[in-house]
Amino acid sequence: MTKLSICIPVETAAPDVLALVAMLLEKQSNDFEIVIAKPADVALPKGVVELAAGGANISIADAAAGAARQHLWRQAAQAAKGDWVALINPSDIVESDLATMVAFLETTSPNVDALAWNAFQIDRHAEPGKASSIAIPANYHIETFDKTAMLKAFFYWENSLNVPKMPFGLYHAAIRRSLLDVLLQLPEPQDWSTPSPQYEWAAKVLLFANELAFCARPMSAIDIVPLAAQPPLHPWNFPFHSGIGLAGAVAEVQFHVLRELDTPWSGASEAFVRALMIDCMMETDREAFKTKGNAYFAALQAFEGGHLAPVFRPEYHEIRQRDERRGLHDGVLLIDRFIAGARDAREFYRTVRLMLAPIGLICGGALYTKDNRAA
Repeated sequence: MTKLSICIPVETAAPDVLALVAMLLEKQSNDFEIVIAKPADVALPKGVVELAAGGANISIADAAAGAARQHLWRQAAQAAKGDWVALINPSDIVESDLATMVAFLETTSPNVDALAWNAFQIDRHAEPGKASSIAIPANYHIETFDKTAMLKAFFYWENSLNVPKMPFGLYHAAIRRSLLDVLLQLPEPQDWSTPSPQYEWAAKVLLFANELAFCARPMSAIDIVPLAAQPPLHPWNFPFHSGIGLAGAVAEVQFHVLRELDTPWSGASEAFVRALMIDCMMETDREAFKTKGNAYFAALQAFEGGHLAPVFRPEYHEIRQRDERRGLHDGVLLIDRFIAGARDAREFYRTVRLMLAPIGLICGGALYTKDNRAA
């Protein structure tokens, strides 16, 4: 029985996918499969096709030609056969021993159906000397998270930055087969689209999961890709969308997921406005800052009588302060982003993995509750 399906959506001809598949297959095991979903008009690298034909644990699922990212992700999830399912992009990397961890969870906490972890965010275009340090958590326990607190953090934007603090979902997270089947029974979106389906899956996982577990040990690395902004692709009068920025993209997804469940979006709060301001303040180009700020201000004016618009006052900072510290600080180990010459997410993870607690050690212990008492 396949314990874990690692889904990889391939939107265009992506040479990165061959290197990713090769790295995942370095661990010869039958407890996980690789599911590659692609539009029918996209060709995979020859090496990937040969590996699949040669008996490797690889399945290839074709979606309709020109399929949008949102539908491609769903196609990947539908094709997965594992007891647990996770999804990463071709230029990312995920821990090859993840199957061991989800099997451990099944034994120690059978009600857990959603697992998340810390994921490194790596910009392959960063320049040495101009990038902040990367934090490695010193803790590696698996904890249970309170679902009510996570609902508030995601849908009410409590203590958020430009996006809510919500690691659960399908992207760089894992969900159990029982939960996946529930989510796939929900109607597929027909009247709206998003370039950020990770937040669609995050919203639905959070709403329908029974129990959430989080591992402090980083289990993957993300190759940061700028938001592919697009105008709203829906007929609904909702002013926040990905064409403005990432915070708008998340709000748009929240609105539509809740709308499909006949629930009104209630994220409009001062915490949400703060997230919009942070989204603006992340721009280091003044014109981009002004364009985004004006768009968010206009959206706030158009929403519910504009009562939150006066709260929106972002400040422009051309130069952002970098954290260049090294060593152990406040429970995290700060290291050089370019350690051992690492250029991208995969190189960084392969190096840092040597510093991380082995999965066997973590799964040999007890599941911890949020206050770190053994469950």
